[in-house]
Amino acid sequence: MCGRFGYTLVNLKDGTQKWVRMVQEWENFNFAELEKTFSDHSMSEIHPGAKAPIILNQSSRQQLLFARWGVQPDWSPKLIFNTRAEKLFSSNVWEKSAKFKRCIVPCSHFYEWKSENGTKVKYKISPKSGEWFCFAGIWGIDEETKDSLPWFSILTQEGNSLMKSIHNSGGNKGRQPVHLTEDDWNEWLDPKIIEQKNIHPMIKQYTSEFLKAEPETSEPMLF
Repeated sequence: MCGRFGYTLVNLKDGTQKWVRMVQEWENFNFAELEKTFSDHSMSEIHPGAKAPIILNQSSRQQLLFARWGVQPDWSPKLIFNTRAEKLFSSNVWEKSAKFKRCIVPCSHFYEWKSENGTKVKYKISPKSGEWFCFAGIWGIDEETKDSLPWFSILTQEGNSLMKSIHNSGGNKGRQPVHLTEDDWNEWLDPKIIEQKNIHPMIKQYTSEFLKAEPETSEPMLF
């Protein structure tokens, strides 16, 4: 988890969109650019190595920019696009980003494949309330490839009972992405908060009741 995610614009009863409402208190934000970004990506399926918008703190303000999902250090045989939250401060690979380069990865849903009777069934997973996911992420610059785009990785945690039943195979089975609640958005992006004791409490686990999981199709595992 997770290997695919996507966007669907959600209109609220008051006529506004959840995403716009989520960031309306942040200063110097280009709402026209924001709306166009997600309109252009509506219903698209983002995969590792692709570009996606993230929110981070630069020059003392929150900004939306595109980043590449995943990084491949010279010691890794494959792209790393998920990071275990439990290893943020126990690994030299992630500690600097955990302290100084945290980001939010917004999306409306993600996908997981469940092993059933010798095949893989694709599930679309979203918040049952209709709100957005705000995945906890970290980001950085790949100095080796000189890529002009920063990279980002989505944090994962032990899954709830629903996610364990769906994500029931593979080397990282039973995992789910870390979702940040609204109370923690600003603190997660604050580069002045660098202590593990202040960061880890923001990584909360959500229950099965928070999620809606819909089977879409049966297909071979793609990653």
